Amino acid sequence: MKPMHDFQRLMAYVYGVFILLAAFALYLKTLAPTVSFFDSGELITAAVTFGVAHPPGYPLYVLLGWLFSHLPVGSAAYRVNLMSAVFAAFAALMAYGVTYLCLTEQEARAAGNSGKPDPARMLQPVLAMIAGLTFACSLTLWRQAVIAEVYTLNTFLCGLIMLLLLCWRRSQQRTIQHADAPLSPLAQRTTSPIERRWLLYLVAYLFGLGFGNHQTIILFSIPAAFLVLATAPRILRRPLPVLLIVLCFGLGLTIYGLIPLRAAAKPPMNWGHATTWRQFRWLVLREGYNDVPRGEALSTLWNDLLGRAPKPRAAEASGEFQPPPVWQSQERGLARMADIFVHSLFFRQLQTVSLFKQFGAVGVILLLIGLCYGIWKHPILTATMVIAVASFALIVIFIGDPPDENVFLVEEFHAPIYLLFAALIGIGMMGVASGFLWLAAAFGRFWQYGVVFGVSLILLMLPASLMLGNLNVVDSSRNYVAYDYASNMFVSLPRNAIVFTWGDSGAFPLWYLQFAEGMRPDVTVIHVPHLSLSWYREEMPAEFFLETPVAEDDVIEYVLQIVETQQQKRPIYFDYSSVHSLELPLPLLPNGVTYKVEMPGDVLDEEVWMRYQFRGILDHTRIAMDPDTERVMTIYGAAQIELGQYYMERGETEKAALAFNNAVKFDPSLGDEIVNELHLHNKLATEPAK
Repeated sequence: MKPMHDFQRLMAYVYGVFILLAAFALYLKTLAPTVSFFDSGELITAAVTFGVAHPPGYPLYVLLGWLFSHLPVGSAAYRVNLMSAVFAAFAALMAYGVTYLCLTEQEARAAGNSGKPDPARMLQPVLAMIAGLTFACSLTLWRQAVIAEVYTLNTFLCGLIMLLLLCWRRSQQRTIQHADAPLSPLAQRTTSPIERRWLLYLVAYLFGLGFGNHQTIILFSIPAAFLVLATAPRILRRPLPVLLIVLCFGLGLTIYGLIPLRAAAKPPMNWGHATTWRQFRWLVLREGYNDVPRGEALSTLWNDLLGRAPKPRAAEASGEFQPPPVWQSQERGLARMADIFVHSLFFRQLQTVSLFKQFGAVGVILLLIGLCYGIWKHPILTATMVIAVASFALIVIFIGDPPDENVFLVEEFHAPIYLLFAALIGIGMMGVASGFLWLAAAFGRFWQYGVVFGVSLILLMLPASLMLGNLNVVDSSRNYVAYDYASNMFVSLPRNAIVFTWGDSGAFPLWYLQFAEGMRPDVTVIHVPHLSLSWYREEMPAEFFLETPVAEDDVIEYVLQIVETQQQKRPIYFDYSSVHSLELPLPLLPNGVTYKVEMPGDVLDEEVWMRYQFRGILDHTRIAMDPDTERVMTIYGAAQIELGQYYMERGETEKAALAFNNAVKFDPSLGDEIVNELHLHNKLATEPAK
């Protein structure tokens, strides 16, 4: 009967290869062809130039991205995007492996396998495959798989760590099982727990190495420690293995040595200039984010529950009217407390773990079944996954504590726990299938084989429905919006210009075009928020600044100094976000999506819009939308409105009407603003002179 057992093992590997290839094909089909908004441009630039990314530096990601950037396919951005797709596909494979090892845990305890074609054993790799495909088609993983980001690599490493821990646990179970049996020397070597400790050392090394990609990986050490101690509690009595685990973790951390080495080489992307211990610590410990506003969600919730006077929120401090919460008019009691919780910022932060968005209602039901079935059949493994999910999600939310407007930034952090949720869904599938197999057993083995086929076919509808539902949401294969927006900005600028930018999505695509693709090296791109950082100012020419002392955080004064020292030498421009984020006492001339510091004799460039590209915006191409893409469409439209206002002030109504019509094409929601603008203009034009 051993050939049957070997065949089933072979099929388990075949299913794994299928998941890897299917997921990669899906991601490749929907992969972004070039740079995207947010961190994408900066991470690609750091990878291509082998530089240093934003805190904490991401040395592992940069190293791997640099290797991928040498592939002979597509643009530099496409190659780094491809890396995300590769690791996302391997993350789906890890979901399959974790699920399969959970479902076959009891076989490791069995004295042997009969080798008979058992329907339950036939289902194990199939259901694990469906769980892996479900994870592959989940929204967060798929969305991160098609752009340059660090989250798919982090998810893969977390999944690999969990897989290795399960392999180690299985080896321990087999060792304990055969402890009383006489073994040959070869069997003793293959089942000895000492020989399998290398898995723990590898896990420790991966924790350290993965810390060089995304530091949240360390949160998986909590469930890892639980699983190790639940499996081999006496390991703490052995100092040598513990010492080796610590040393292997430290060995993985040496990846951070790349940061000062590359910083000393002065690459174009050199965040923090971490060539000194002070700057290295500032970068790796993320000290630059200490002043980032926090939501104070837990303290606010606690004060609201106790009826204490809350601290004034930002909107209240600015004088904006905020209607009182509904719960303030309710009497004390459970209903009031529940209403306080549901309307709290902490609850909105918890909602970043969006199970229905990831797996749908059917997936959530199977997950709950898997939780119950897992506690019954696989208590230690289920407890490990519950601890992993709870500790990871809660600590990420607690440490991040984003304010309301930044809550969405935490969503991608949860990708590793969705892998474990997928494993629980697989266990839930097994629980449902086991029930049907039990019922079919009364009618004979043939009916059980029918159950295997029918259940597999029906459950495959879960990943299929997720794939169809998410395809239009994540398909970035024709998304050139970020690339075109950045290149349109460069098209707006004359030779040797200086342009001030504001915000990551404004600056990072420009950095990519300039440093990775070599576009417009004559232009000086200045990221205004960075002017508060001494290391950033030090890399700029000394002639940009006056000797007048300026407060570190007074970025406007630094901007004005640069304008004062350079406006007679070079043309100076601001992007849309800079103009509308800073109160600049400067005369500005509209210039497409930029604004020129007006000098005597300057005239409006009326043809700049004709030189722009708007792929995916005005050509009715269906692209995946995100907040930054929608914002760029609004920026295009708002810039057209301001151009129309410019024409209205000069009595050129036909040109103004054309600009207003163009604005609505970019963003139909701007129609009301245009109507109000025209109404105000007509009112002012008809008012009698006083």
